[in-house]
Amino acid sequence: MGKRLIAILALALIVGLTYGAAYAEVQNVKVSGDIKIIGVARNNFTLGNPPVDKTSDSPSDSPVLGTKEDDKSRFIATQTRVRIDADLTDNVMATVRLINERIWTGESISSTDIDLDLAYVTLKEFLYSPLTLTFGRQEIRFGNQMIIGSAGTYNTANPGPLNGLPSDLSVRNSFDALRATLNYDPLVIDLVYAKTRNANNATAKNVNASDDTDLFGINAAFDVNKKLTVQGYFWDRLDKSQPVADNEKDELYTVGGLITFMPIEGLKTSLESAWQFGRTRGATGSLKSHRDAWALQAIADYTFTNFKLSPSIGASYTYLSGGSDKSGWNPMYYNQALNPIAYAIFPFTNLSVINLKGSVKPMEDVTLGINYGNYQLANSVASFTTAKSDGNGNYYTIVTQSNNKDLGNEIDLSCTYDYTEDVQIGLSAGWFLPGKAIRREARDATQLMGSMKVTF
Repeated sequence: MGKRLIAILALALIVGLTYGAAYAEVQNVKVSGDIKIIGVARNNFTLGNPPVDKTSDSPSDSPVLGTKEDDKSRFIATQTRVRIDADLTDNVMATVRLINERIWTGESISSTDIDLDLAYVTLKEFLYSPLTLTFGRQEIRFGNQMIIGSAGTYNTANPGPLNGLPSDLSVRNSFDALRATLNYDPLVIDLVYAKTRNANNATAKNVNASDDTDLFGINAAFDVNKKLTVQGYFWDRLDKSQPVADNEKDELYTVGGLITFMPIEGLKTSLESAWQFGRTRGATGSLKSHRDAWALQAIADYTFTNFKLSPSIGASYTYLSGGSDKSGWNPMYYNQALNPIAYAIFPFTNLSVINLKGSVKPMEDVTLGINYGNYQLANSVASFTTAKSDGNGNYYTIVTQSNNKDLGNEIDLSCTYDYTEDVQIGLSAGWFLPGKAIRREARDATQLMGSMKVTF
Protein backbone atom coordinates (compact mmCIF):
# COMPACT_ATOMS: atom_id res chain seq x y z
CA MET A 1 0.00 0.00 0.00
CA GLY A 2 2.83 2.34 0.89
CA LYS A 3 4.57 1.78 -2.44
CA ARG A 4 1.34 2.39 -4.36
CA LEU A 5 0.73 5.65 -2.50
CA ILE A 6 4.26 6.85 -3.28
CA ALA A 7 3.80 5.94 -6.96
CA ILE A 8 0.46 7.81 -7.13
CA LEU A 9 1.93 10.92 -5.48
CA ALA A 10 4.95 10.85 -7.80
CA LEU A 11 2.69 10.56 -10.85
CA ALA A 12 0.55 13.44 -9.61
CA LEU A 13 3.66 15.59 -9.14
CA ILE A 14 4.91 14.83 -12.67
CA VAL A 15 1.50 15.64 -14.18
CA GLY A 16 1.30 18.85 -12.16
CA LEU A 17 4.74 19.99 -13.23
CA THR A 18 4.03 19.13 -16.85
CA TYR A 19 0.73 20.94 -16.82
CA GLY A 20 2.26 23.98 -15.12
CA ALA A 21 5.13 24.07 -17.59
CA ALA A 22 2.83 23.72 -20.56
CA TYR A 23 0.58 26.57 -19.54
CA ALA A 24 2.99 28.92 -17.80
CA GLU A 25 2.42 32.46 -19.02
CA VAL A 26 5.49 33.99 -20.66
CA GLN A 27 5.57 37.75 -21.08
CA ASN A 28 9.08 38.09 -22.42
CA VAL A 29 12.02 35.84 -23.35
CA LYS A 30 15.59 37.03 -23.82
CA VAL A 31 18.38 34.91 -25.30
CA SER A 32 22.00 35.98 -24.73
CA GLY A 33 25.43 34.47 -24.35
CA ASP A 34 29.07 34.63 -25.28
CA ILE A 35 31.77 32.67 -27.07
CA LYS A 36 35.39 33.07 -25.99
CA ILE A 37 38.38 31.51 -27.74
CA ILE A 38 41.72 31.52 -25.94
CA GLY A 39 45.19 30.46 -26.98
CA VAL A 40 47.58 29.82 -24.08
CA ALA A 41 51.30 29.11 -23.74
CA ARG A 42 52.54 28.32 -20.22
CA ASN A 43 55.99 27.47 -18.90
CA ASN A 44 57.19 26.28 -15.50
CA PHE A 45 54.00 26.75 -13.49
CA THR A 46 55.44 24.29 -10.95
CA LEU A 47 58.54 26.54 -10.67
CA GLY A 48 60.70 23.52 -11.43
CA ASN A 49 58.94 21.11 -9.09
CA PRO A 50 57.11 18.25 -10.82
CA PRO A 51 53.36 18.34 -10.13
CA VAL A 52 52.09 15.95 -7.49
CA ASP A 53 49.61 13.28 -8.56
CA LYS A 54 46.18 14.23 -7.23
CA THR A 55 45.58 10.66 -6.06
CA SER A 56 48.44 10.88 -3.57
CA ASP A 57 47.39 11.63 0.00
CA SER A 58 50.93 12.36 1.17
CA PRO A 59 52.81 14.39 -1.45
CA SER A 60 56.55 14.55 -0.96
CA ASP A 61 57.95 17.69 0.63
CA SER A 62 61.09 17.35 -1.50
CA PRO A 63 60.13 16.24 -5.00
CA VAL A 64 62.82 15.68 -7.58
CA LEU A 65 63.16 18.47 -10.13
CA GLY A 66 61.52 17.76 -13.44
CA THR A 67 62.84 18.60 -16.87
CA LYS A 68 61.81 21.75 -18.71
CA GLU A 69 59.68 19.65 -21.04
CA ASP A 70 57.68 18.33 -18.07
CA ASP A 71 56.23 21.73 -17.34
CA LYS A 72 55.14 23.22 -20.66
CA SER A 73 51.57 23.69 -21.81
CA ARG A 74 50.24 24.85 -25.19
CA PHE A 75 46.57 24.75 -26.06
CA ILE A 76 43.58 26.51 -27.63
CA ALA A 77 40.20 26.35 -25.92
CA THR A 78 36.65 27.53 -26.52
CA GLN A 79 34.27 28.62 -23.76
CA THR A 80 30.64 28.87 -24.86
CA ARG A 81 27.65 30.03 -22.83
CA VAL A 82 24.00 30.42 -23.84
CA ARG A 83 21.55 32.08 -21.46
CA ILE A 84 17.75 32.28 -21.50
CA ASP A 85 15.83 34.70 -19.27
CA ALA A 86 12.05 34.34 -19.19
CA ASP A 87 9.66 36.79 -17.53
CA LEU A 88 6.65 34.68 -16.61
CA THR A 89 4.68 37.36 -14.77
CA ASP A 90 5.51 40.78 -13.36
CA ASN A 91 7.31 39.25 -10.37
CA VAL A 92 8.30 35.77 -11.52
CA MET A 93 11.40 35.13 -13.64
CA ALA A 94 13.33 32.02 -14.67
CA THR A 95 16.93 31.89 -15.85
CA VAL A 96 18.87 29.04 -17.47
CA ARG A 97 22.43 29.16 -18.80
CA LEU A 98 24.24 26.29 -20.51
CA ILE A 99 28.01 26.05 -20.81
CA ASN A 100 30.71 24.11 -22.63
CA GLU A 101 34.45 24.50 -22.04
CA ARG A 102 36.82 22.36 -24.08
CA ILE A 103 40.33 22.13 -25.46
CA TRP A 104 40.59 22.00 -29.22
CA THR A 105 41.22 18.51 -30.66
CA GLY A 106 40.02 17.11 -27.34
CA GLU A 107 36.92 15.71 -28.97
CA SER A 108 35.09 13.24 -26.75
CA ILE A 109 31.69 12.68 -25.23
CA SER A 110 32.71 14.55 -22.08
CA SER A 111 34.49 17.44 -23.81
CA THR A 112 31.49 18.20 -26.02
CA ASP A 113 29.08 17.80 -23.13
CA ILE A 114 26.71 20.69 -22.45
CA ASP A 115 26.56 21.43 -18.72
CA LEU A 116 24.17 23.40 -16.55
CA ASP A 117 25.77 26.66 -15.41
CA LEU A 118 22.73 28.59 -14.16
CA ALA A 119 19.21 27.43 -13.37
CA TYR A 120 17.22 29.54 -10.95
CA VAL A 121 13.84 31.12 -10.32
CA THR A 122 13.38 34.65 -8.99
CA LEU A 123 10.26 35.65 -7.05
CA LYS A 124 10.03 39.39 -6.45
CA GLU A 125 7.85 40.91 -3.73
CA PHE A 126 7.22 37.44 -2.34
CA LEU A 127 4.47 37.81 0.31
CA TYR A 128 6.14 41.06 1.31
CA SER A 129 7.10 43.98 -0.90
CA PRO A 130 10.85 44.26 0.00
CA LEU A 131 11.45 40.47 -0.19
CA THR A 132 12.96 38.73 -3.23
CA LEU A 133 13.63 34.99 -3.28
CA THR A 134 16.09 33.28 -5.63
CA PHE A 135 16.13 29.47 -5.80
CA GLY A 136 18.54 27.24 -7.73
CA ARG A 137 21.98 27.39 -9.33
CA GLN A 138 23.03 31.02 -9.30
CA GLU A 139 26.05 33.30 -9.06
CA ILE A 140 26.57 34.89 -5.65
CA ARG A 141 29.07 37.71 -5.21
CA PHE A 142 29.54 40.08 -2.31
CA GLY A 143 31.89 43.03 -1.97
CA ASN A 144 35.28 42.51 -3.61
CA GLN A 145 34.72 38.72 -3.62
CA MET A 146 37.47 38.12 -1.08
CA ILE A 147 35.12 35.79 0.84
CA ILE A 148 32.20 34.89 -1.44
CA GLY A 149 32.47 35.01 -5.22
CA SER A 150 32.80 31.54 -6.71
CA ALA A 151 31.85 27.99 -5.85
CA GLY A 152 33.54 26.98 -9.09
CA THR A 153 35.97 24.22 -9.79
CA TYR A 154 39.13 26.14 -8.95
CA ASN A 155 38.46 27.54 -5.48
CA THR A 156 37.28 24.36 -3.81
CA ALA A 157 39.39 21.77 -2.03
CA ASN A 158 39.39 19.34 -4.94
CA PRO A 159 39.17 21.25 -8.23
CA GLY A 160 40.33 18.81 -10.86
CA PRO A 161 40.56 19.56 -14.59
CA LEU A 162 37.73 20.38 -16.97
CA ASN A 163 38.30 18.41 -20.16
CA GLY A 164 41.99 19.31 -20.01
CA LEU A 165 41.30 23.03 -19.47
CA PRO A 166 43.33 24.38 -16.54
CA SER A 167 40.85 24.97 -13.77
CA ASP A 168 41.97 28.54 -13.06
CA LEU A 169 40.70 29.55 -16.51
CA SER A 170 37.20 28.18 -16.01
CA VAL A 171 34.30 30.64 -15.93
CA ARG A 172 32.07 28.40 -13.79
CA ASN A 173 31.31 30.20 -10.55
CA SER A 174 27.72 29.35 -9.63
CA PHE A 175 26.34 28.04 -6.34
CA ASP A 176 23.43 25.67 -5.76
CA ALA A 177 21.70 27.97 -3.32
CA LEU A 178 18.63 29.57 -1.80
CA ARG A 179 18.82 33.35 -1.38
CA ALA A 180 16.46 35.80 0.28
CA THR A 181 17.05 39.51 -0.34
CA LEU A 182 15.40 42.18 1.81
CA ASN A 183 15.68 45.58 0.16
CA TYR A 184 15.08 48.37 2.66
CA ASP A 185 16.79 51.03 0.56
CA PRO A 186 19.45 52.16 1.52
CA LEU A 187 19.84 48.92 3.55
CA VAL A 188 19.99 45.57 1.73
CA ILE A 189 20.13 42.29 3.65
CA ASP A 190 20.89 38.94 2.02
CA LEU A 191 20.30 35.56 3.66
CA VAL A 192 22.00 32.64 1.87
CA TYR A 193 22.03 28.87 2.10
CA ALA A 194 24.20 26.92 -0.36
CA LYS A 195 25.29 23.31 -0.73
CA THR A 196 28.87 23.68 -1.88
CA ARG A 197 29.93 20.04 -1.82
CA ASN A 198 28.01 16.79 -2.16
CA ALA A 199 30.48 14.16 -1.05
CA ASN A 200 28.47 10.98 -1.72
CA ASN A 201 30.94 9.12 0.48
CA ALA A 202 31.77 5.87 -1.29
CA THR A 203 32.50 4.15 2.03
CA ALA A 204 29.03 4.88 3.32
CA LYS A 205 26.29 2.30 3.15
CA ASN A 206 24.09 5.04 1.74
CA VAL A 207 25.64 7.19 -0.99
CA ASN A 208 23.28 9.97 0.08
CA ALA A 209 24.72 10.02 3.59
CA SER A 210 24.99 13.33 5.41
CA ASP A 211 28.60 14.00 4.44
CA ASP A 212 28.21 17.23 2.47
CA THR A 213 29.46 20.78 2.96
CA ASP A 214 26.86 23.46 3.61
CA LEU A 215 27.20 27.24 3.68
CA PHE A 216 24.95 29.56 5.69
CA GLY A 217 25.39 33.30 5.79
CA ILE A 218 24.09 36.83 6.05
CA ASN A 219 25.40 39.94 4.32
CA ALA A 220 24.14 43.44 5.10
CA ALA A 221 25.06 46.47 2.96
CA PHE A 222 24.16 50.05 3.89
CA ASP A 223 24.62 53.05 1.60
CA VAL A 224 25.44 55.85 4.02
CA ASN A 225 25.47 58.29 1.11
CA LYS A 226 26.46 58.32 -2.56
CA LYS A 227 30.15 58.12 -1.64
CA LEU A 228 30.19 55.71 1.31
CA THR A 229 28.95 52.12 1.61
CA VAL A 230 29.38 49.86 4.63
CA GLN A 231 28.95 46.07 4.59
CA GLY A 232 29.01 43.47 7.33
CA TYR A 233 28.76 39.69 7.01
CA PHE A 234 28.76 36.41 8.88
CA TRP A 235 29.31 33.02 7.19
CA ASP A 236 29.08 29.53 8.63
CA ARG A 237 30.60 26.69 6.61
CA LEU A 238 29.80 23.24 7.94
CA ASP A 239 31.92 20.41 6.52
CA LYS A 240 30.50 16.98 7.29
CA SER A 241 32.76 14.96 4.98
CA GLN A 242 34.12 12.86 7.85
CA PRO A 243 34.20 9.05 8.12
CA VAL A 244 30.74 7.63 8.75
CA ALA A 245 31.66 6.43 12.23
CA ASP A 246 32.87 9.89 13.20
CA ASN A 247 30.23 12.40 14.26
CA GLU A 248 32.57 15.37 14.47
CA LYS A 249 32.28 18.17 11.92
CA ASP A 250 34.65 20.79 10.61
CA GLU A 251 33.22 24.14 11.69
CA LEU A 252 34.36 27.40 10.11
CA TYR A 253 32.91 30.79 10.96
CA THR A 254 33.89 33.96 9.09
CA VAL A 255 32.87 37.42 10.30
CA GLY A 256 33.99 40.69 8.79
CA GLY A 257 33.23 44.01 7.19
CA LEU A 258 33.93 46.09 4.11
CA ILE A 259 33.99 49.87 3.74
CA THR A 260 33.88 51.37 0.23
CA PHE A 261 34.57 55.09 -0.06
CA MET A 262 34.77 57.44 -3.06
CA PRO A 263 35.99 60.73 -1.55
CA ILE A 264 36.51 62.52 -4.89
CA GLU A 265 35.58 61.94 -8.51
CA GLY A 266 37.65 59.15 -10.03
CA LEU A 267 38.98 57.77 -6.73
CA LYS A 268 37.56 54.56 -5.26
CA THR A 269 38.93 53.05 -2.08
CA SER A 270 37.97 50.05 0.02
CA LEU A 271 39.07 48.43 3.25
CA GLU A 272 38.02 44.91 4.27
CA SER A 273 38.91 42.86 7.30
CA ALA A 274 37.67 39.44 8.40
CA TRP A 275 38.26 36.97 11.22
CA GLN A 276 37.84 33.20 11.11
CA PHE A 277 37.19 30.96 14.07
CA GLY A 278 35.77 27.53 14.78
CA ARG A 279 37.28 24.06 14.97
CA THR A 280 39.36 22.25 12.36
CA ARG A 281 39.27 18.47 12.12
CA GLY A 282 42.33 16.22 11.91
CA ALA A 283 42.96 13.64 9.20
CA THR A 284 41.05 10.90 11.04
CA GLY A 285 38.08 13.12 11.73
CA SER A 286 38.97 14.08 15.30
CA LEU A 287 38.93 17.78 16.17
CA LYS A 288 42.46 19.06 15.79
CA SER A 289 42.53 22.67 16.97
CA HIS A 290 40.60 25.88 17.32
CA ARG A 291 40.92 28.27 14.40
CA ASP A 292 42.15 31.83 14.82
CA ALA A 293 42.85 33.35 11.40
CA TRP A 294 42.33 36.75 9.85
CA ALA A 295 42.57 38.64 6.57
CA LEU A 296 42.97 42.28 5.55
CA GLN A 297 42.68 43.93 2.16
CA ALA A 298 43.04 47.61 1.24
CA ILE A 299 42.43 48.84 -2.34
CA ALA A 300 42.71 52.26 -3.99
CA ASP A 301 42.07 53.00 -7.68
CA TYR A 302 42.15 56.40 -9.35
CA THR A 303 41.12 57.35 -12.89
CA PHE A 304 42.21 60.69 -14.33
CA THR A 305 38.88 61.52 -15.92
CA ASN A 306 39.91 64.84 -17.50
CA PHE A 307 43.02 63.53 -19.29
CA LYS A 308 43.09 62.56 -22.96
CA LEU A 309 44.48 59.04 -22.52
CA SER A 310 42.17 58.25 -19.56
CA PRO A 311 45.09 57.01 -17.44
CA SER A 312 44.36 55.09 -14.27
CA ILE A 313 46.52 53.88 -11.41
CA GLY A 314 45.84 51.53 -8.52
CA ALA A 315 47.40 49.93 -5.49
CA SER A 316 46.30 47.20 -3.10
CA TYR A 317 47.57 45.26 -0.13
CA THR A 318 46.30 41.80 0.82
CA TYR A 319 47.22 39.95 4.01
CA LEU A 320 46.10 36.38 4.74
CA SER A 321 47.33 34.75 7.93
CA GLY A 322 48.94 31.33 7.83
CA GLY A 323 51.74 29.04 8.88
CA SER A 324 49.68 26.47 10.79
CA ASP A 325 46.28 24.76 10.78
CA LYS A 326 45.17 27.05 13.59
CA SER A 327 46.23 30.38 12.05
CA GLY A 328 45.90 29.46 8.38
CA TRP A 329 43.33 31.55 6.51
CA ASN A 330 40.74 29.40 4.75
CA PRO A 331 40.14 30.64 1.18
CA MET A 332 36.39 30.07 1.51
CA TYR A 333 34.87 30.84 -1.92
CA TYR A 334 37.03 33.73 -3.04
CA ASN A 335 37.17 34.95 -6.63
CA GLN A 336 40.20 37.22 -6.83
CA ALA A 337 43.10 36.82 -9.26
CA LEU A 338 45.59 39.35 -7.90
CA ASN A 339 47.96 38.16 -10.65
CA PRO A 340 47.09 35.32 -13.07
CA ILE A 341 50.19 33.14 -12.59
CA ALA A 342 50.26 33.51 -8.81
CA TYR A 343 46.52 32.80 -8.78
CA ALA A 344 47.14 29.55 -10.62
CA ILE A 345 50.00 28.26 -8.44
CA PHE A 346 49.64 29.70 -4.92
CA PRO A 347 46.89 28.97 -2.39
CA PHE A 348 44.89 31.94 -1.11
CA THR A 349 46.33 31.69 2.39
CA ASN A 350 49.53 32.58 4.28
CA LEU A 351 50.22 35.49 1.91
CA SER A 352 51.24 39.13 2.07
CA VAL A 353 50.76 40.71 -1.37
CA ILE A 354 51.37 44.23 -2.70
CA ASN A 355 49.89 45.09 -6.10
CA LEU A 356 50.59 48.17 -8.23
CA LYS A 357 48.81 48.64 -11.54
CA GLY A 358 48.07 51.18 -14.23
CA SER A 359 46.40 51.56 -17.60
CA VAL A 360 46.09 54.02 -20.49
CA LYS A 361 43.95 54.30 -23.63
CA PRO A 362 46.23 55.42 -26.49
CA MET A 363 43.24 55.01 -28.81
CA GLU A 364 39.53 55.10 -28.12
CA ASP A 365 39.13 51.34 -28.50
CA VAL A 366 42.51 50.19 -27.15
CA THR A 367 43.51 49.79 -23.49
CA LEU A 368 47.06 49.00 -22.33
CA GLY A 369 47.59 47.75 -18.77
CA ILE A 370 50.34 46.70 -16.39
CA ASN A 371 50.03 44.90 -13.05
CA TYR A 372 52.91 44.25 -10.65
CA GLY A 373 52.63 41.94 -7.64
CA ASN A 374 55.08 41.29 -4.81
CA TYR A 375 54.38 38.02 -2.96
CA GLN A 376 55.59 37.23 0.55
CA LEU A 377 54.68 34.46 2.96
CA ALA A 378 52.84 35.75 5.99
CA ASN A 379 54.77 33.15 8.01
CA SER A 380 57.68 30.96 6.89
CA VAL A 381 56.87 27.34 6.07
CA ALA A 382 59.00 24.48 4.74
CA SER A 383 56.69 23.61 1.85
CA PHE A 384 53.08 23.42 0.84
CA THR A 385 50.81 21.64 -1.60
CA THR A 386 48.60 24.27 -3.14
CA ALA A 387 45.42 22.17 -3.60
CA LYS A 388 45.22 23.64 -7.09
CA SER A 389 45.57 21.47 -10.17
CA ASP A 390 46.85 21.85 -13.67
CA GLY A 391 45.04 20.65 -16.79
CA ASN A 392 46.02 17.04 -16.08
CA GLY A 393 44.57 17.04 -12.57
CA ASN A 394 47.95 17.24 -10.79
CA TYR A 395 48.49 19.38 -7.73
CA TYR A 396 51.25 21.97 -7.65
CA THR A 397 53.79 21.66 -4.83
CA ILE A 398 56.04 24.62 -4.04
CA VAL A 399 59.16 23.87 -1.99
CA THR A 400 60.31 26.81 0.11
CA GLN A 401 63.47 27.68 2.01
CA SER A 402 63.10 27.85 5.78
CA ASN A 403 63.25 31.24 7.50
CA ASN A 404 62.54 33.16 4.30
CA LYS A 405 59.28 34.76 3.24
CA ASP A 406 60.09 36.11 -0.24
CA LEU A 407 57.97 34.09 -2.69
CA GLY A 408 58.69 36.30 -5.68
CA ASN A 409 57.38 38.98 -8.05
CA GLU A 410 55.01 38.94 -10.99
CA ILE A 411 54.64 41.40 -13.85
CA ASP A 412 51.66 41.23 -16.20
CA LEU A 413 51.12 43.24 -19.38
CA SER A 414 47.83 43.39 -21.25
CA CYS A 415 46.34 44.91 -24.38
CA THR A 416 42.59 44.95 -25.07
CA TYR A 417 41.01 46.01 -28.36
CA ASP A 418 37.27 46.64 -28.57
CA TYR A 419 36.76 45.72 -32.22
CA THR A 420 33.03 46.42 -31.94
CA GLU A 421 30.59 46.72 -29.08
CA ASP A 422 30.19 42.95 -29.20
CA VAL A 423 33.71 41.75 -30.06
CA GLN A 424 36.77 42.15 -27.83
CA ILE A 425 40.29 40.97 -28.66
CA GLY A 426 42.93 40.65 -25.97
CA LEU A 427 46.59 39.78 -25.53
CA SER A 428 48.36 39.34 -22.19
CA ALA A 429 51.81 38.27 -21.03
CA GLY A 430 52.90 37.35 -17.51
CA TRP A 431 56.25 36.64 -15.88
CA PHE A 432 56.71 35.32 -12.35
CA LEU A 433 60.21 35.49 -10.84
CA PRO A 434 60.66 33.18 -7.82
CA GLY A 435 62.05 34.84 -4.69
CA LYS A 436 64.50 33.66 -2.05
CA ALA A 437 61.85 31.60 -0.26
CA ILE A 438 61.65 29.32 -3.30
CA ARG A 439 64.53 26.89 -3.54
CA ARG A 440 67.50 27.79 -5.71
CA GLU A 441 66.69 25.35 -8.51
CA ALA A 442 63.37 27.08 -9.21
CA ARG A 443 62.64 28.40 -12.68
CA ASP A 444 60.71 31.47 -13.81
CA ALA A 445 57.07 30.92 -14.76
CA THR A 446 55.66 32.61 -17.87
CA GLN A 447 52.31 32.83 -19.61
CA LEU A 448 51.23 34.24 -22.96
CA MET A 449 47.52 34.35 -23.73
CA GLY A 450 45.51 35.63 -26.66
CA SER A 451 41.72 35.80 -26.67
CA MET A 452 38.69 36.82 -28.66
CA LYS A 453 35.27 37.16 -27.06
CA VAL A 454 31.97 37.66 -28.82
CA THR A 455 28.92 38.64 -26.76
CA PHE A 456 25.38 38.37 -28.06
